[in-house]
Amino acid sequence: MKMKTVINIKERETAIKSVDVFRKKKYENKDIRFTNVFLRQLNTKVRKSIFYKNDLYIGSDTLWDIMQEQGGKRKHNYHGLSAADIIDALLFIAEPYYILLSVESRYLIITETITHFGKRLFMVIEVGAGTYENEKKNINKIVTMYSMNEKKIEKKIQDNCVIYKKMNTDTGPRIP
Repeated sequence: MKMKTVINIKERETAIKSVDVFRKKKYENKDIRFTNVFLRQLNTKVRKSIFYKNDLYIGSDTLWDIMQEQGGKRKHNYHGLSAADIIDALLFIAEPYYILLSVESRYLIITETITHFGKRLFMVIEVGAGTYENEKKNINKIVTMYSMNEKKIEKKIQDNCVIYKKMNTDTGPRIP
């Protein structure tokens, strides 16, 4: 399969196959653009404009790291995420469980999506980031993604500023 650098997440099966290419081979210094993410819908939840673009990017090296078997480490820890975990989280990002304010123009989004590990997926997004080719590009970029159990989520919530909490969180997570 040919490696794509633009992945339309609305075409779920094709998107999963495209992301899986990056799990199998490490590509250095390449940005992958996810389209149809609808990040701007999160602005209504937090009642202010934090995302000015809908697309979301991730570095090929970051994507490779987060999909490698848990326990190892390179630039990022290896989290053993599957391509389906990543695409499903992006498909449902507009309906998050929590949005937390972090440091340096970063937001922590806890999705309702459950990974193949049976845990919620957690992602860190930097607003106003650059690309490998242009550091002043001003994009929304995934810094990392990983699954997290409920106890660790509670600790993250205590350590960071909650800017959105889903009102009815007792219904349990939605599995795509």
